[in-house]
Amino acid sequence: MLSLLAFLYYSRMRSDREEIDSIKARLSITAVAGRLGIEVRKGKIRCPYHKRHAHGDRTPSVSISEDKGLFRCWVCEDVRGDLFDLLHVVRGYTFGESLEWIRSEFPGVMGPVPYSPKTSAAKTISANVSSVKNRPQGDSSEIISDPDEAPADPLFREKIILSFLKLLKPVDDTPAARWLARRKIFKKTWDKARLRYIDDYDRVQRDLLGLHSLADLQKAGLYNDKGHLRYYRHPLVLPYLDDEFRPHYFQARTLDSALQPKELNLRGSVPFPYNKAALNGEPGWVYLCEGAIDTLTVLEKGFMAVGIPGVRSFKTEWLGLFRNKRVVLCLDNDEAGWQGMDTLTELFESAGMDVARLELPEGQDINDWFGGRK
Repeated sequence: MLSLLAFLYYSRMRSDREEIDSIKARLSITAVAGRLGIEVRKGKIRCPYHKRHAHGDRTPSVSISEDKGLFRCWVCEDVRGDLFDLLHVVRGYTFGESLEWIRSEFPGVMGPVPYSPKTSAAKTISANVSSVKNRPQGDSSEIISDPDEAPADPLFREKIILSFLKLLKPVDDTPAARWLARRKIFKKTWDKARLRYIDDYDRVQRDLLGLHSLADLQKAGLYNDKGHLRYYRHPLVLPYLDDEFRPHYFQARTLDSALQPKELNLRGSVPFPYNKAALNGEPGWVYLCEGAIDTLTVLEKGFMAVGIPGVRSFKTEWLGLFRNKRVVLCLDNDEAGWQGMDTLTELFESAGMDVARLELPEGQDINDWFGGRK
């Protein structure tokens, strides 16, 4: 029978092992190599100990298996292992130093820093509020979020997002339902995606202020510096759900075709692609779309799909989520979409993944292609 001390010791070891396994499952080894400044080409990198190799290892000898999260040099027996071993080989980091580096470079992977009584909550709030830029009610900020505006604690933001979504109405029998139907997106798809509609802006704004302080709502990114809910002209809300359908983020969409921008993102870092549930680790094809509406269009047709909020918003640390998937890029057929597909093609191929491109007619997006009406 284990003593209490031994039980606590082994429980801590098990907890640490679970955390390590979780980090390796969520973080792409190719993304780690890239953040270290290592060029990855077709799943290979140059050996860190290239002086041991003939001709300085000009032809890379280190293979990276994105699927297994491992690397191996075919010349040096001691150059192999997982992403923690890579950090040790390249930077000489201890395990503890590797964890600190990962927390710094990939803050979404390890979760929030544990609360410390020495940290002043009031100071944290005031610092985040002061960073919010001046924007009017119903502002028209660009679609790409600013990572510098991300709240320090993701759990704090998720709590506020959940409060917000609970105040909203399902899209049935709203202008959003008719808007979606014109784009050939129907009830079964919008129900599964948990779409919501701001039916009474003033009520939602008032009720949120009854649940949370203005400072907290500003810190979470929902309210602007003038004390207004930001989504006055963007009433269709599309939540980003995790594997257990918990909301971590959202986009809001206007129904007015003349209004720009069409989408208004929650301020802060995007935690993962839209419809993350499609990235289940099982072999198969997945369509990578530009925006949530295009993603819903592909899902409506019965194909697996995920979305990114803009062509420049894909993060290298998301590569690990695409393990075992063959990716079809179907971005808009415009200049930004072409550049985005070139960048993403190179990124996926460097990780050793299969990638194809869906060439749409000029000026169209995937919703246009399937016959949606604006």
